[in-house]
Amino acid sequence: MSIKNAVSKTIAYAKRNGVRAAFFAAIERVSDNRKDNYTFTPLSEAVLAEQRKEYKMLAQAGDLVRFSIVVPLYNTPEKYLKDMIDSVIAQTYGNWELVLADASERPLDVAKEYAASDPRIRYYHLDSNAGISENTNRGLEKATGDYIGLLDHDDTLTPDALYEVDRVIRKSMKTNKLVKFSSCPLRLIYSDEDKYDDHSGRYYEHHEKPAFNMDYLMSNNYICHFTVMRADIIKRLKLRKDFDGAQDYDLFLRACAEATLNMPLAAGQIAHVNKVLYHWRCHDASTAANPGSKDYAYDAGRRALQDLSDNYKLNATAAQLKHVGFYRLNYGEDVFSQRGDLGCIGGKIIDKKGRICGGMYLKDGTLAYDRLPEGFSGGLQHRAVLQQDAYAVDVRSLKLRDELIPVFEEVTGRQIDGTFDGLSREDIRDMSIKLGSEVRKRGFRIMWDPQIIKRV
Repeated sequence: MSIKNAVSKTIAYAKRNGVRAAFFAAIERVSDNRKDNYTFTPLSEAVLAEQRKEYKMLAQAGDLVRFSIVVPLYNTPEKYLKDMIDSVIAQTYGNWELVLADASERPLDVAKEYAASDPRIRYYHLDSNAGISENTNRGLEKATGDYIGLLDHDDTLTPDALYEVDRVIRKSMKTNKLVKFSSCPLRLIYSDEDKYDDHSGRYYEHHEKPAFNMDYLMSNNYICHFTVMRADIIKRLKLRKDFDGAQDYDLFLRACAEATLNMPLAAGQIAHVNKVLYHWRCHDASTAANPGSKDYAYDAGRRALQDLSDNYKLNATAAQLKHVGFYRLNYGEDVFSQRGDLGCIGGKIIDKKGRICGGMYLKDGTLAYDRLPEGFSGGLQHRAVLQQDAYAVDVRSLKLRDELIPVFEEVTGRQIDGTFDGLSREDIRDMSIKLGSEVRKRGFRIMWDPQIIKRV
């Protein structure tokens, strides 16, 4: 990020949230920048050759997933357009089509030339510019693949992107003993990503994403890029123009909610590829480089989240947090009657030094955000201030579904409103993880809400 953009972000943050909050945010940002030693290492030619060889064998067997990559174009600079198309052509998995839906005033000659040279590239010049959602929907209508991926016109894919997504699909097909790819239970697959500085040529801000986490998704569009969806689902849901600017977020919310908010778990329907498959280009006009350049997009994201809450009758109000593009759902009194998937909600414990000393526990027993100062957000993705699914939460600060209160009392040996004096930090951890295990055994999820705070 340029110094100019950094200063602009700090000033805007101070105007929204006050000088004190901006001070903590600036300190944390400096700390994060010092820790950001990320380097993207491309795959070797030998590895890419092996992937192409494997694809060739699959093609000879006639056993192939067909991918469509849909890209809405609008006055795309020639360099960006070439880089984007070349990154698709370079895929080691070859059964793809690139659908270019161009809403530019005049047809883009470069795109037409690519389409003329490769039959897998399909170019359509649209008769009008109806906005990002409707333009993309026009492209979706032309797509013929089993799965459809979305790619922005100025970004690029790594050459193994489709290869890695195909591996996930094949694994699911084998596990479920299925033959037709259209029957695969995977509805959405997403990968890690990074950013590419258009001026320096540097890759940075590796976004290493967690496994699927619905409450985290309802806090921000962490799924983002690269995302591939089953064709029947994305064509049914489509993008909605009322949420232009956050149209992808709105789509992902609706697609994932179908698999989670009506059922306890989304096992087998949403998958994460923990590799960088997408480079998000940052230039002066891009949201990646300057989030404040598209404030309307963040309001659209809040409205998309509110729309989801209303449609699922969650009795919650969507609110923006201090950092743009990050949200929370503020629930009414009886959250458990609205969220049948939730069994428990836990908060964070703050010690006398103003640092986290209890709260959300990971599967290995690690305390998430251990010793993080209360005013910090937890890094570039601000996870420490976001509601999210948890493996376990601290028994000293939680809300529990009524039918699970006997489970709490059995695990802890205490009443739900009792004290935990005299127990060590390790005792608290073990007790919390055991309770979390019992809650999940009964088919419920656990949510961590960092705005529930207890001080010790």
